[in-house]
Amino acid sequence: MKTIEKVFETLNYLILILVLVGQGTVGCSFYIGQILFLIANALSVTRCWVLKRPCADKVRDCACLAVTIGLISIKYLGGIVS
Repeated sequence: MKTIEKVFETLNYLILILVLVGQGTVGCSFYIGQILFLIANALSVTRCWVLKRPCADKVRDCACLAVTIGLISIKYLGGIVS
């Protein structure tokens, strides 16, 4: 296994930690929790492309990234998210 592939396989643990901490933080601070989700989603999308994951995985991770960006944007613009 190439070194870069091994790094991105191991990166999945960091993504899991970011998602868990983000989930726990979003109740206290929306922006901190969503930024952690944003980082986790961006890493996950990058990981899918580097490891040449199936198209369904790429679409799922891109959709999650778009939802996170949308939630942050709506909240920042004073929208419906409370």
